[in-house]
Amino acid sequence: MDGAARVGEPISTELLARLGAAALTGAGPDDPLAAEIEGLRAELAEVALPADGPEPYSRLVLHSGADVEVMVARWRPDARCAPHDHGGSGGFVAALDGSFVEHRYTWQGPELTPSAPIRRAAGQAFAFGPDVVHDMTAGPDGGLSLHVYAPPPQRMFVYDLDRSEVLDLVGDFGAWIPEGDHPRRSFAAVTTGRPVIWVAHTTAYRGGSAEFAAAARTMVRELEASHPEAEVQLAPLHRKADFVAEMDRLASEGRRISELHFIGHSGMYGIMFGSVDWPEQFSPHEWRAMQIPFAPDGRAFFHACRTGRWFTGFFARTFGVPASGNHGYTTVSARKDRFAWAGRRPAERSELYLVATPGRKTHGMAGSVRKYLGAAVEPMVEALPESPDRSYDKVAELYDAAYVDISVREAEWAWVTHHASAARAELGRPLRIAEIGCGNGALLRALDRRGDLAGGTGFDDSSVMVDRARARSGGDHPNLRFERIDGPLIELPVDSVDVVLSFLSFRYLDWDPIMEEMRRVLAPGGRLWVVDMVERPVRARELPLLARSTLTHVRMPTRHPQFATDLRALTSHPDWKAMVRHNPIRAEHEYRWFLESRFPGRHLEVLTVTTHQRVVAFDSGPLVKGRSAPLSYP
Repeated sequence: MDGAARVGEPISTELLARLGAAALTGAGPDDPLAAEIEGLRAELAEVALPADGPEPYSRLVLHSGADVEVMVARWRPDARCAPHDHGGSGGFVAALDGSFVEHRYTWQGPELTPSAPIRRAAGQAFAFGPDVVHDMTAGPDGGLSLHVYAPPPQRMFVYDLDRSEVLDLVGDFGAWIPEGDHPRRSFAAVTTGRPVIWVAHTTAYRGGSAEFAAAARTMVRELEASHPEAEVQLAPLHRKADFVAEMDRLASEGRRISELHFIGHSGMYGIMFGSVDWPEQFSPHEWRAMQIPFAPDGRAFFHACRTGRWFTGFFARTFGVPASGNHGYTTVSARKDRFAWAGRRPAERSELYLVATPGRKTHGMAGSVRKYLGAAVEPMVEALPESPDRSYDKVAELYDAAYVDISVREAEWAWVTHHASAARAELGRPLRIAEIGCGNGALLRALDRRGDLAGGTGFDDSSVMVDRARARSGGDHPNLRFERIDGPLIELPVDSVDVVLSFLSFRYLDWDPIMEEMRRVLAPGGRLWVVDMVERPVRARELPLLARSTLTHVRMPTRHPQFATDLRALTSHPDWKAMVRHNPIRAEHEYRWFLESRFPGRHLEVLTVTTHQRVVAFDSGPLVKGRSAPLSYP
């Protein structure tokens, strides 16, 4: 549980991997692995600690890493451990020496009821899942057992049958009633309608998992003090399946969540699990299919980078509860009101907080200096289920007036026309283009006037925008049509277009499902073009581009005076500000991770930069037909 290997080499790296894989399957070891474990019996008996204390068995952790924990236990004769769970972990027990009797427990109303005795002989291995509560009793000669957990448990419930109470033990404990003061709850409180405050943290993805655990423990203590009427539960999560298992467990127990807190990392689809090699996330479809047992007054809090942008609004609408998240990047701090450096070993602090403050990733080096000078913590941003209209319907008239001529977006227009000319030359004919997020249709009309289009279809989720696009196009562009899109379905035949284009609108899309549709409608050799605004502080090597971009921006009112006037009217309008607030731009790295992982060898281009934002563009190159890979990072 403390992350350190404790002994020499009884367990090889290769064997650890196989033990962890067997624990994750829920079926226990197969015959070859069981035979290999049996072959280690003598070595394990030699390193196991003597069972000479009052506890039922001694504990020696052989290995505790990100994925698996292995522990060997030597049992006193006739010793019985207390009923316990495994902190949300699964795994198996191998009886190496001696016999054991196991009981598994189920709730019968407010009582924990044991099963009939299950006899476990030496050489036998038996699996347990995250929801198993059991105890074990050694035979008259004592015993030796090997315990494998995946992921390593960081807390467990131990059930005091004599007092009908549950102990929530966080840290390095065995399955017995420990001495000292520990949080206790009555069985009745666990099984009746007492509200649950559920606190979870990730255990494996990227750096900071130990700090997340410390911050979660701090949060649990503070929530228990401020909400004595509630039961505060702590759940370490290794994979996204652990999140689902916890929700299923709470629902099966008839519990309701009054507050859900998640501490960890976040990405383009919200919270992350797993490892840096494969950071798992729930897709929007998976979230929508999930059941989370919120209480009527339930709320959710996602203490992770940038969750207060796209994700919490989506979560609030999906589950019908207020959801709060951080707008910027998060860091650990010794204080919760302003940043205070937590030292070189923050995970060892008794109090630790995950907070959002200005920093290098949001405000460059100046932000980093502000942070270490004690910048105030940024409050979380709350999203409500009754989401305001996120479409352009209310600003369609102003937008249409500003963007009559799309070429005023000079850098973006130059990129699109360059790629359109190259694609036309390659095909030897005009292009069939589908634009997702077409707005008032200005881009398709401009390409059509250049002779780039054999046909174009524009899709937008704003019905008012679609009406304006149709009115603007009229009889002058008979090969253009405009339709409303609702969700990821693109109403076009298979292999029917040469280019799918998303111009300043990719941020609004549900990326994985729409990518499947884009690949479906694109003909073999077709291309995806994305141009969008993203967030990233300017880097030193980009200073020449910053100078050119700034000069272009300064000259824009002179070059396009009417556009400058109309743009000010648009961006200063309260409806525009509200719409932007609920459709925030995303980070540059999200586009790189998503697009470059799906089209290997292709790279995001930076067209213009400001101090904190930029316009980027992406050309997928000629498409090979097939399905998009699941969400992954390069």
